[in-house]
Amino acid sequence: MSSSSRVPLGPVSADPMGALSETMSDLLRTWSGALDPIRPGDDAIEQLAGMNDAGVVRVLDQLGAMQHLVEVLATRVMGSVAERSRGGIVGHDPLARSHGYASPAVMLSERWRIPRGRAATITAVAQAITPKLALTGDVIECDRPEIAAAIEPRPAVAGANACEQLSPTDTPTCTVDHDGVDPTDQPRLVRSALSIDGAGALLRELRLVNSGVDADRVHLAVSAGIEHCDGAPLAEVNSLARLVRTSLDQDGPVPREIALRRQQRCTLRELPDGMTELRAFLAPEAAGWVRATMDAVVGKQLRQVRFTDQTANEAGTEDPSAAQPSADPFDDAYVPAAEMPDTRTMDERRVEALVEVFRHAAGCETAVTELAPVSLIIRMDEEDLVDDSPWSDGKAFIDGVSEPIAAGTARRMAADGRIIPMVLGGPSQVLDLGVGTRLFSKAQKVALAERDGGCAWTGCTHPPSYTEAHHLQWWSRGGPTDLSNGILLCGFHHHRIHNDGWEVIVRDHVPWFIPPAHVDPHRIPRRGGKPRLRVA
Repeated sequence: MSSSSRVPLGPVSADPMGALSETMSDLLRTWSGALDPIRPGDDAIEQLAGMNDAGVVRVLDQLGAMQHLVEVLATRVMGSVAERSRGGIVGHDPLARSHGYASPAVMLSERWRIPRGRAATITAVAQAITPKLALTGDVIECDRPEIAAAIEPRPAVAGANACEQLSPTDTPTCTVDHDGVDPTDQPRLVRSALSIDGAGALLRELRLVNSGVDADRVHLAVSAGIEHCDGAPLAEVNSLARLVRTSLDQDGPVPREIALRRQQRCTLRELPDGMTELRAFLAPEAAGWVRATMDAVVGKQLRQVRFTDQTANEAGTEDPSAAQPSADPFDDAYVPAAEMPDTRTMDERRVEALVEVFRHAAGCETAVTELAPVSLIIRMDEEDLVDDSPWSDGKAFIDGVSEPIAAGTARRMAADGRIIPMVLGGPSQVLDLGVGTRLFSKAQKVALAERDGGCAWTGCTHPPSYTEAHHLQWWSRGGPTDLSNGILLCGFHHHRIHNDGWEVIVRDHVPWFIPPAHVDPHRIPRRGGKPRLRVA
């Protein structure tokens, strides 16, 4: 093979090895600073055992920053490998094949000893962000320059109060000493809008987009998606990637909805160990009903009344016994006995909910109780609701299902009394109750579910039925029972906010969670709520 000519790498840090060296130095300083000064230890196990919790977390964060830099650089290298392996470059044999590999992805998988799926993701991102070298020697721009820029690391912002960075007019939930830790004394953590896996998820969805879509429209959608992905967990990036794909769907949701219905199937088989495996592949409409029913049954067990509405008692409209603990596990006021803590996992609860549904369907007289009431929330724009023409490309979304359904399907489903239509941009009832009422109304909880999507905590997947509406500014301290002062949280994350000193700010209908200084010295806000995409 002849000596290689330079293969273009596209937008990249001016000094990637310098950034890697600086981050490595930060990691070494963080590790040294976390050691026990009296008994530092002789090896990694002893050294880690001597670190306190804060030191271990700082080391973990710095390792994450290091890993991201390495993965970005590895992706750039794989871009060069893929470009050298495609053939057609004068004086070059295909690199991967010349080394005995069928493809660059197989080469990476075997040399790094990682799963082929993971290697395929890295290679796909590499090919999308690497410019091509034409036979004439001209450089052709890479396919996805937005993603190339989004994966590049940048230093974390330090110094200013995180609350002030969001908005000077917003009010946090609590007051925390912002000066407790000086962020300038901490190692710099690199961040990027997209991880390599997040970029791979976005590329997977873009491959499903019709090739006839205007390139400028794709660019706007991808750029908007990346902006919303910044700092989001991978699960939310996957959801946002699907929203990018659906926003570019020229044919509307009907053809895909029909195709998904045809793929529905359910299998039931007995396993060698005596267990029975039930597997179902459901289209969005069917999945909406199944998810809503199971969430309602499980959520009924998880919820419990934590206080009584004194204003309702004074008006004589509430039964004083309604807030008393109940021994019935399917009662809203169920409180497990202290001597018998409930250790069931969510998967175990869902199995029990599924069995209960089938027992009721079979008319079993020994069923424990009536099933929890099920409500299905469908969201759609007002213009899609009123446009009932047969050629309408309007779409709607079922709560808990990221794949859209056709507007016509939503109108048909709305004939069912158990459907709650959430019309975006349409008229609504009064949702601000002031300080005179402590408990949030059902309409308010539905509106909060539309904004938060369930537990609003960043990355939490608990649906609305597993949550309770809480006041950002405590009601006992004059906080109103208004949407702007409400948030949906599961029990675990509710306690984290109150016990650990997190702050919550709602800005432009998006909740932001600001960690205390002992969790993140830079106090970088973390976006919460339901993933949504707005393309300008």
